[in-house]
Amino acid sequence: MDGQEPAPEGRGALPAGTLRRHRRSAVVGAAIAVAAVALVLLFSVAPVLSLLSKGVGSDLAGELASRGALIRDSVLAGMASAVISTALALAISLRVAYSRSRARDVVVALVFASIISPPFVSSLAYVELFGRRGLITHELLGLSVSPYGPVGVVVMQSVFFCAINVLLILSTIRNIDPSVIDAARDLGASPSTVARRVVVPLALPSVGACLLLTFVRSLADYGTPVVIGGSFETISTAIYEQVVGYSDLAGAAVLGILLCAIAVVVYACYTALIARSRRRVAGTATSAFEMVGDRRAAQMTLDGPLGVVCSVVSWAFVAFMVMQYATIVHASLTQGISWTAPLTDANFRHLAEYEALPLARSLWFALASAAISCVLGFVCAYLLQRGRAGAGAAGHAARRGGRAGRARAGVSRKAQALLGFAITMPYMLPGTCVGLGYILAFNRPPLKLTGTAVIVVLVLAFKQLSISQQAFSNELAQLDPHLEEAARDVGATRLASALAVVVPSVRRAAAVSFMNAFSSAMVAYSAVLFLIAPGNKTAIFELFDQLSGGKYGQAAATSLVIVAITLVVDAALAWLFLGRRRRQHADA
Repeated sequence: MDGQEPAPEGRGALPAGTLRRHRRSAVVGAAIAVAAVALVLLFSVAPVLSLLSKGVGSDLAGELASRGALIRDSVLAGMASAVISTALALAISLRVAYSRSRARDVVVALVFASIISPPFVSSLAYVELFGRRGLITHELLGLSVSPYGPVGVVVMQSVFFCAINVLLILSTIRNIDPSVIDAARDLGASPSTVARRVVVPLALPSVGACLLLTFVRSLADYGTPVVIGGSFETISTAIYEQVVGYSDLAGAAVLGILLCAIAVVVYACYTALIARSRRRVAGTATSAFEMVGDRRAAQMTLDGPLGVVCSVVSWAFVAFMVMQYATIVHASLTQGISWTAPLTDANFRHLAEYEALPLARSLWFALASAAISCVLGFVCAYLLQRGRAGAGAAGHAARRGGRAGRARAGVSRKAQALLGFAITMPYMLPGTCVGLGYILAFNRPPLKLTGTAVIVVLVLAFKQLSISQQAFSNELAQLDPHLEEAARDVGATRLASALAVVVPSVRRAAAVSFMNAFSSAMVAYSAVLFLIAPGNKTAIFELFDQLSGGKYGQAAATSLVIVAITLVVDAALAWLFLGRRRRQHADA
């Protein structure tokens, strides 16, 4: 796929037909590589450069100085959400990892459900339960309290971001070498002591990574502050106000640059911490989709005060999640907020009559963006992973070929590093910044995409491209390159050997890539906040409009349908990509 077609050595000249076939393969492979790099530069790098140029051209220092209170409040809320969310995630992860109860599968399933749920579900349940007419505050306790403000934002962000932190910390804990724990237990340490003095220190890099990740996600979160923030304003809501309220793209770009700068620094620290964590535990992170149903037996069971605390936190999380989804179901089937509210199917009838098109549009956008992300992620991973092998060969030649060979090898390694960074840029930046960059980059000829469905699909695809590329890179790293060489030795072209040998071997990565991109696209909001035209509204935007208008029953019905569609499609994808391979192994 990289355009190189070495002729078999020691076998004489190739037949004319075979030579033409190899040359055509080389041309096609080179064209695919060039197209992939061009797409990454155009839709990953260009929007970020457009955002930077727009912001740098204005009074950057003056704009930031005038927003000092806004930045301070956003940072404080982000720090509070990060600390609370990570502490909850650590306690839940320890309980799930070191529990012999089948209830741990329930916790993991609820964590997964939280990840694929729309970002407004927690806020909707929060208002239904603790609002002025809430089922708990008003109906049970007789109180009339306002659920809006910074406290509500921090609480909801802590709960919503807890799920991804659980998966990250749990995957680290499960990859700890069992012999380390066995050695501590053999020396007489209790399970709680092992957890405090062995497990937690080994997981500290992942805990730090969760703190950083949650902090950036809190700063970039638009949905939660705008729904339950009340008068509390954050950087993301201010960006939206500058663009929509005042048409001040320069002022919004300045705040976007601030978020980008914070995200880049945090992401660099995050990457270093994750790499350190993997070196400590000698494992790799498990994806969200692989975690569900994982029933590996615990090596020990937590006891003592630590076990009690972890159990209380875990069951509180389960209770809250069950209460959250029960509240959503209740709201979707009743008319009004009350324990005695009459049952009705009006919310689902309204959904069928007026929201079917946005739901279909969401499904189409998600499938299209997932397909692009999956295919392009595979091509980029092949270029990076097999390019490393080529760079190694080039380095060997450089040691024998002098300065020119060393220069060629160095350029190759630098090009791979730059391509990898370009792929990662949209993922590590806040969604509002990426969306704003797309507006600035593609709002004029020759590539005017604003207002079209194409730009929505593209931003959704390239936002998750990094995850797809990493999933395929992990699979390719475990695939012996000599298998492709063997195929070429019997006459296959490089392109044919990649299709025949590599593609069937990365089915698991394809499943993770497609399912992650699809699930993320179905509930994406901030990245396409500025890109959705009135004629291209998706279900998540209809949900936001319903929630903002106080139509909680309709919002609940829309939320349930979005979650149901995502679960059904993910299950179908898992069967399509992984079910057949399992049956083949069973038959073998």
